Amino acid sequence: MRKGILAVLTILTAVRPSAQTPLPPPAQALDLSAAELQTMINAYPGGNAEIKSINAGKHVVDLWLEQRKAGLTTPSGTGGIAHAEITEIYYILQGTATLVTGGRLIDPRLNENLPKTEFPGGGRFPTPTYGGRFEGGRSRKVGPGDVIVVPPGSVHQWASVDPGQTLAYFIARIDPEHKQAAGAVNAALKGK
Repeated sequence: MRKGILAVLTILTAVRPSAQTPLPPPAQALDLSAAELQTMINAYPGGNAEIKSINAGKHVVDLWLEQRKAGLTTPSGTGGIAHAEITEIYYILQGTATLVTGGRLIDPRLNENLPKTEFPGGGRFPTPTYGGRFEGGRSRKVGPGDVIVVPPGSVHQWASVDPGQTLAYFIARIDPEHKQAAGAVNAALKGK
């Protein structure tokens, strides 16, 4: 009988509802309008820049604009990169290109200069990023409206940008380590 009671208590303890996560304090949303994206494209023709960022509690979300010009061609298996901590979500705004994701870096090398680089508008990219030759991966053509999620450790490479095109894409970088600066607003958007 005593073993039966212990068994029942063990089962009840195991299925007892766990404490729920409390609601965080009130916070403001971060907005990025289509007009602001166009302002960024106009302010940084063919270039890259941080747009805005926000402390989202357990992570920082940092929004960027990146652009790549036609004629970019990188041989498959060379020049891939992978971030150690962040997830990137790409939304293609304009242009078409070939993107390779997946596979593995053959001889990963830490890019020690990237965290020291200051991008237009004051943005920094302090997350560990590795690069070099890679093998495997999936190649696909991307264009306006496509969304790609690149988790930590996923090798990625722009293999080519189609002739006559400028590829412009929006990136949301999700940083659980809080290394990206929160509260950034690009100078091109101040006063808007």
